Amino acid sequence: MDILADVGLRAAKESVDFWRYANLVAEVRPRWAIAPDAFGDFEKTLELWRRWSPLLSRLTRPLFVFQEFYRVDVKHVPSDYIALPMRRHHDVNCTLRPRLCAERAERALRWLCSNVAHVHLLGPPLRAVRLLRDVLKQCERQGAVVSFDTMAYRRAPNSLIKKQLGGRWQPNSAEEAVAMLETWLRQALT
Repeated sequence: MDILADVGLRAAKESVDFWRYANLVAEVRPRWAIAPDAFGDFEKTLELWRRWSPLLSRLTRPLFVFQEFYRVDVKHVPSDYIALPMRRHHDVNCTLRPRLCAERAERALRWLCSNVAHVHLLGPPLRAVRLLRDVLKQCERQGAVVSFDTMAYRRAPNSLIKKQLGGRWQPNSAEEAVAMLETWLRQALT
């Protein structure tokens, strides 16, 4: 299993202690690491990329978080390793509007998958992944790696699993968390 380190949405909104993050990356040695970014601000994220990606490159493969990818010309990416925010855009909560977020991501993916090596979707909701299945298959045929992360292991992916958990949304054991994640992945990809 590949490991990806991420500064997180809160840090992207507020700021991150980069040296602390770099120490974590050096200790964990993930295959990929999200470069520090500024939520909803392409220019600031680009500035942070230019500043910190050389150091991260010595530790792992950094991913450029393509903020505002639905507003900025997709052809101007500084890396072959890209991450698209899919939990929130600066103007949309993707859990509440998965179709809009999926449509935005699909337009970007159609270009990115034939021009970059790896695209990571940051925290997409299940419904958005389902809507992106066709373009994800197209990316795979073009040779681009597309990955995504999810917190599905922390919350039941549907009411049936909730019922099996005795009416709870959150698991009480690692086995329940694994079952929830597997269910989410089956729902997303099949």
